[in-house]
This record gives sequence, C-alpha cells and structure tokens, in this order.
Amino acid sequence: MKTRSKIEEEYWEALERLKSGTTKIVDTKSVRFKFTKDAVGREAGRGKGYVRYERYPLLCEAIADAEVARQQNTPAKPTASAKIEQQKALKQKVISDYNQLKQEYDLLMTEYLNVVRRNFELETGMAEAKDVKIIRMPNMR
Repeated sequence: MKTRSKIEEEYWEALERLKSGTTKIVDTKSVRFKFTKDAVGREAGRGKGYVRYERYPLLCEAIADAEVARQQNTPAKPTASAKIEQQKALKQKVISDYNQLKQEYDLLMTEYLNVVRRNFELETGMAEAKDVKIIRMPNMR
C-alpha cells in the first residue's frame, strides 16, 4: 500500500472541505459550483491542471463520485409553468400591498385635510374676534 504524499493529502483535505461546505477559497454556494479537479486544486491552493488522473487516480474517482452525489441531491429545477405561477403569485402580492398602502395613504390624506380645515376654521374664527391679534410667522424653508 502506497502512502500519500503531502501534496496529495492537501488535495484530499480540500475535497473534504468542498464536500462539507467549509471552504477557504472556492464558493460552494454558487449555482455554478461543481466538483471538478480544478475546483479541488484551487481549494488546495494550487492552480488549474495540477490534479490529473495519471497522478491521482483515486482522488479523481472520488471527485467524480462527489459530483454525481451533488447532482443527485440537488432539487429539481422548476418548470416554465411553475415559474410563471410563481411570478403571478408575486405580482398578486405586490398588487395587494400597493392597494393596502394606497388605502392607508388616502386615510392619512383625509386626516391631514381635516386638520388643515380645522386650523383654517380656528384662524378665521380668531380673526373675526375683535380682541385677538393673529401674528403670522414667516416660512422658515
């Protein structure tokens, strides 16, 4: 039985990090991520092309097995009709949120106009009183 070299051990450790998702270099959460020899090489701190079947046949087989397992564990891609239904549901949610905000805005505007009207009535009522003097403040804008 042949012992592994230090570099080969680094590649195996990199493969294990890729499998567990605790990587240092390669982003395993990307939608484009795949288990490849180049990904293992980059994670081990080396460039592309260092991991070859001629050098590390067991490692290459383990990488291929990990990729097959990843493909089997990924959820199925939604169909076009499912995507359309999802977009319709999102559109309906946005429309309902908009309508709710519009109702709240209309209510606030009604309250604001009532306050403005009440303010006007109080000012005109005070102006009609002979013993009250109204002092207008200049706009500070």
